[in-house]
Amino acid sequence: MGQLQTIAPIAGIDYFFITGSLAVVWAIVITVLGLTRKDFPGKALPAVMVVSVVLFLAGIIGAAVGAKFKAGERSGPPESTPVSGQNNG
Repeated sequence: MGQLQTIAPIAGIDYFFITGSLAVVWAIVITVLGLTRKDFPGKALPAVMVVSVVLFLAGIIGAAVGAKFKAGERSGPPESTPVSGQNNG
């Protein structure tokens, strides 16, 4: 886990967006396969389940790492706005 912490804040990337996007693509792929093939997933059921669980866990870990390093849109309101708590007068 120490190595993950050193690469997490690179260029302000929120890894949840990456893992979430992969999960969406995976969901679309298995949906299309399920709708077009009667025997899906068949013998591939364990593999489909493993990939789904791995993507789910990667999304949770990506969200936790993003929250820890405050990646994404956590900069707060601009200083000149009323909600920033500063007096402009």
